[in-house]
Amino acid sequence: MQKSRLIEVLRSFSERERQQFDKYLASPYHNTHPDLLRLHQHITFALQQKIDAALDKKYVHEKLFPKQPYKDIDMRVLMSALLKHAERFLALERYNDDRATTDFYLAQTYRQRQLTKSFHHTLKNVHTRSQKNPSYNAHIHYRQSLMHEEEYLFSFEENRQTERDLQAWHDSLNHFFIAETLRQVCALLTHERVAEKEYDFLLLEDILKQIEMHQKLLEIPAIYLYYHSYHTLTGTQNDKHFRQLKDGIIRYGAGFPQTELKGFYTLSINHCIRQNNKNEGTAFLRELFELYEVGLSQDAFIENGFLSRWTYKNIVAAGLMLEEFEWVEYFIYQYKSKLEKKYRRDSFAYNMAFLHYCKKQYNEAIAQLHQVKFNDVFLNLNARNLLLRIYLELEEYEALESHLNSFEIFIRRKNINKSYRDNYLNTIKLSRKIIQLNPHDKAAKTVLRKEIEAEKNPSTRAFLLEILK
Repeated sequence: MQKSRLIEVLRSFSERERQQFDKYLASPYHNTHPDLLRLHQHITFALQQKIDAALDKKYVHEKLFPKQPYKDIDMRVLMSALLKHAERFLALERYNDDRATTDFYLAQTYRQRQLTKSFHHTLKNVHTRSQKNPSYNAHIHYRQSLMHEEEYLFSFEENRQTERDLQAWHDSLNHFFIAETLRQVCALLTHERVAEKEYDFLLLEDILKQIEMHQKLLEIPAIYLYYHSYHTLTGTQNDKHFRQLKDGIIRYGAGFPQTELKGFYTLSINHCIRQNNKNEGTAFLRELFELYEVGLSQDAFIENGFLSRWTYKNIVAAGLMLEEFEWVEYFIYQYKSKLEKKYRRDSFAYNMAFLHYCKKQYNEAIAQLHQVKFNDVFLNLNARNLLLRIYLELEEYEALESHLNSFEIFIRRKNINKSYRDNYLNTIKLSRKIIQLNPHDKAAKTVLRKEIEAEKNPSTRAFLLEILK
């Protein structure tokens, strides 16, 4: 029973969902089988108390039906029925949260029942809510087309002779198709880079030509953002399109679902990182930092109530590269509580150490790194790499030699991605060569400089070249 789909689904329920599902099962409108409520309550107790033995089918049957002989088929039927209700409950919760869908079905029902006042009242409420809380994603245009269709069918059924303007119905469906196609193209292009796979984009060229011919289409926020997203990914003038994309995110971002909004930020942030790696100066670092600032204000990086420890680290790094020390320190403390509890201590300690390091407060940085035993492997690697840099900066070569040995052993013992593994091992190798270098041997120094210049990681390369000066 522990490995059943039923337990998998119920284990995912929040406390609020458990309580609501109890109410659902207690309602005869939804459930006419009283044993299902008892089964759910038993499973909930076992999951909350983490009593695995209480999820054994025979144990559960004995608790629920002490006077009946155990039959496996009966338990399987009961579990299947509870699972079906759990799935209906989850679908109902999603339906209730999706006001646009409920509005459409309500309008459709009123049209079919020929309830004129209620039909028009529903349409008025839809319009009022869209004015107060505008939504800009592609699917809102599809829903608008469905509502326009209901209006058309209602008016047609009322009076077949009435002259009608159906342009809005046609436009809304086209806006959905164009925006959704561009959205999918952007997703596939991003996947192409990772998976080295090519996709065919049917009708893409026609869509791009239509947008260029009809610039008013760019007044549709979803089309505007995905059009500039596409050109940021592919165009020769992608910096121009990037800035228009960034402007659109700031203007329209609040009207998109969190997952889509995060996608816009991810694309924009990756563009900044790529351009920063290609160009000297801090122009794209500043763009990156501003994106993080605005994204935080729009809660674009929060998922399931938490901020990813990697986003936390990346935001800190962006701020520190621009020497925004006060802002970074405020951010580290302000968003500490947004980190998942299991990563909170390690992430906070590492990022505070990184802040001290960038302010050249090396003793404070070392103290911060030493007071925490990093349980997260990747933060442990980052912390060890930071300590390596500090020892090199301070020319504490004896401590560094010992640290390099333990660092190398740690890397070889852990199951780490090959690219990360090779990068860290190369950093260790180059660091050893620096401390073993005869400062008066110019030829050897030139050879080592060329070796460091071949280092793929731009941050490591810049740091080691600075140390070698």
